[in-house]
Amino acid sequence: MKLFLMFFLAGIFLVVLQTTLFHLLPIGPVVPDLILVLCVYLGLYHPSVGGVLGSFFLGYSIDIVSSPILGFNAFAMSLVYLAVYLCARSIWLHHPMVSSVVVMLAALVKGAAMVVIWAIFLSVDGFWSGAARYVLWEATLAALLAPVLFALLRRGQKIIERLDPATA
Repeated sequence: MKLFLMFFLAGIFLVVLQTTLFHLLPIGPVVPDLILVLCVYLGLYHPSVGGVLGSFFLGYSIDIVSSPILGFNAFAMSLVYLAVYLCARSIWLHHPMVSSVVVMLAALVKGAAMVVIWAIFLSVDGFWSGAARYVLWEATLAALLAPVLFALLRRGQKIIERLDPATA
């Protein structure tokens, strides 16, 4: 229960950070997708029904706060979780570089899914040229921030497990 509470609070904090404070930074329209990093962490280290539901609700919370289309990010985060879960069954090395590569690939999967959905439901002239650049920048930023976020989540999980060994 304490581990669930840690992930819940981390998710709320990351949603607020991603949807408000990161837009104030002078990095342009590209915002690092920390929710994606959290979904990848859940897929790698917590492959369970709770991880699936957590990924869906994290995506849905982004939809509620900042997306013009409800369900857009919920679908993308669920897809990311599924892809990472399937990859995690064959990845035995949990090194920060490997985790960054997994986050980069997951961000590209999410970006491709979102581009396909946009192309199907919304036709915008000149969309393809900007979309590819945006997806690559967002994936790179997420991959660069992934080791730091993974280390923080792992440290919080170890503290919780040390305080209450029954949660492990």
